[in-house]
Amino acid sequence: MRRAPPGLLAALVAISCSQRVEPEESYVEGESGRPVLPAGMTPPALSGGQGRAAMTRTIPDEPSPGALRGRIEGPADGAASPDAVLFLFVRAAGASGGPPLAVQRHPSDALPLEFAIGPESAMIAGTTFPELVTVEARLDQDGNAMTEGPDDRVARSEPVAPGTGGIVLPLARP
Repeated sequence: MRRAPPGLLAALVAISCSQRVEPEESYVEGESGRPVLPAGMTPPALSGGQGRAAMTRTIPDEPSPGALRGRIEGPADGAASPDAVLFLFVRAAGASGGPPLAVQRHPSDALPLEFAIGPESAMIAGTTFPELVTVEARLDQDGNAMTEGPDDRVARSEPVAPGTGGIVLPLARP
């Protein structure tokens, strides 16, 4: 299995740890200028309730006008472990690694899948797509997006412009 570069993991952890937990009015400014929770207070997002629901990202019902649309077809051999997860990525055309521009996660039993993915699924809010992107799908057998195994099934589109429809991604062995 190929592992993600340590620098990428460190960057993703740093980005996720630098995010403020809502609501801001529950913070007290610390000496460093960073928000600090009062002693004994659990952030709403970690204690359940509305805070937790607000942090759950869902795929919007209406994708943006720049969304890429198409269909992911299951592998011909039908191979999928019980832990398999279907990942859908958008990358800048020509990029073969690093963090994707946008990502979606679907259960493996969703195949075949009609998809729409756009900036609303961006890993970093405010991300815009360049003039040409590729759409990639991976049926990941261990369910871990950071690893690629020999039994994973993959598909990649040719470079397309944001807003393109009719993309067909047939999953197959790499």
